[in-house]
Amino acid sequence: MENNSNKSWSFLKDDVIQALAIALVVIFLFSTGHLLGSLMNVKTETEPAGSEVTTTAPTTTAPTTAAPTTTAPTTAAPTDAPSGGDTTAPTQAPTDAPSTGAPQSKAEIIAYFNESADKVKTEATKVVRNYEDLRHNEEKLVVPSALQSIGSNLISSFLKKNETPVEYASNADIVASYPVAGESWSSKLTEADVAEATCTDNGTEYEIMIKLNTTTDPATGTGAAAAFSTIRTEDVMDAAGFVVQSFSAEYYDCVVKCKIDKATGHTTWSNYTLPILLRVEAKLFGTLHAEVGMTFEHDYTITY
Repeated sequence: MENNSNKSWSFLKDDVIQALAIALVVIFLFSTGHLLGSLMNVKTETEPAGSEVTTTAPTTTAPTTAAPTTTAPTTAAPTDAPSGGDTTAPTQAPTDAPSTGAPQSKAEIIAYFNESADKVKTEATKVVRNYEDLRHNEEKLVVPSALQSIGSNLISSFLKKNETPVEYASNADIVASYPVAGESWSSKLTEADVAEATCTDNGTEYEIMIKLNTTTDPATGTGAAAAFSTIRTEDVMDAAGFVVQSFSAEYYDCVVKCKIDKATGHTTWSNYTLPILLRVEAKLFGTLHAEVGMTFEHDYTITY
């Protein structure tokens, strides 16, 4: 029996063994539910728009003061009046024009985003995950050439688009599922984490886009893990250390987009796109180095 068993294992070629190693790693990652991406929330105010209107009123006061001085010959009076009026008008106009209420600099957008994103977990009454789109980035796949098509098909079989809405209607569910999953907060981003941040005023909403810098194995609350649900290396090693010798995850081109209602300061929609490059050293009757690229996109609608 022992000899037959050893003999049967000898029929396993390296390529097949390596395929099994990839399968085990991929199956583990998906079965644990750690591979989730998500989006954030931002808050805004409409008061700045009111200040724009308020500034127009003072402009009328200047001409009124000048009117009583009907003594046209008096050059000094007209000179003083316009001079006073001109100084006030230009000073207030430029100040009000940029004050749309939207954060302008990268630092302002990040701070505003962090504060508002956290409120999804404290103020939202319902979050609906509209869809999740899990994609295989085949150009990133690194395996032995003989395994290229097998590995690609295997991984793609796990990565699908799911358009069935999922509703989180309790605070516990929202905290557990909305990014960052399992945390009481949604964002701890800093300027060092962000490559680009924009905020656009579309009239009734602010649209925010934040693109992160590349990070590898970020600790909770840093890098991609400051805004996205990420994979923890220790979880992988604890659960699959029998086959995984080393594991790392690189997060690149991660983007959060959201829309915020100006009247309430609440995010009504968000979208998280999380590209990941997994690097795995696995051992199963041989050692395998593999790299697998995936993108996780999650789309949400938030109600308060």
